[in-house]
Amino acid sequence: MDTIVTDKRTWSRSDVAELLVAKTALTELTFDHALQIVRLLTPQRIKAGTVLIKEGVTSTGYMALVLQGEAVVENEMRGSVHDSMVLGMLGSGSLFGEMGVLDGKPRSATVTAITDMDIAVLDRPALARLIETVPGVACALMGAIMARVAERLRATNIKLNTLTALNLSLQDELAALRANKPPPDVAL
Repeated sequence: MDTIVTDKRTWSRSDVAELLVAKTALTELTFDHALQIVRLLTPQRIKAGTVLIKEGVTSTGYMALVLQGEAVVENEMRGSVHDSMVLGMLGSGSLFGEMGVLDGKPRSATVTAITDMDIAVLDRPALARLIETVPGVACALMGAIMARVAERLRATNIKLNTLTALNLSLQDELAALRANKPPPDVAL
């Protein structure tokens, strides 16, 4: 891919590589590695409202870099009054779908375009070509993806610890109510 032409801009390989190594994507990659990866990306124009990745579905074997536009990342909330919980917003320079392109397992969240978007896609066959043709760059990409996944796992652990503390506090309060005595003064 030499350039990506969108409604608002012509993206050079260098422009896209800069987004790929941005703080919202894969900062562990070198710019030279990013330039080589960009050659395998396929541009796509996405209309607002399009579901790019559906939670629980395995048929979307790709990851994508947002060139322009915005999307929302959500999880279904079973048994809730609300249908979903917003996990985050994606904008220019954001990456999504990297776990699914690696393992082919069901997607862990739903990503929906909230505006028209331009994205650059790396699918599983392109990733396989990268592994075969430039294994050093493929290893750098895998390492960068794993660092990003590890970062998210650490953040999830912090959130889980906070929720566990809240749950324990609520259990203490409930036990106190059942025993007809005032709950202990617990600070979170």
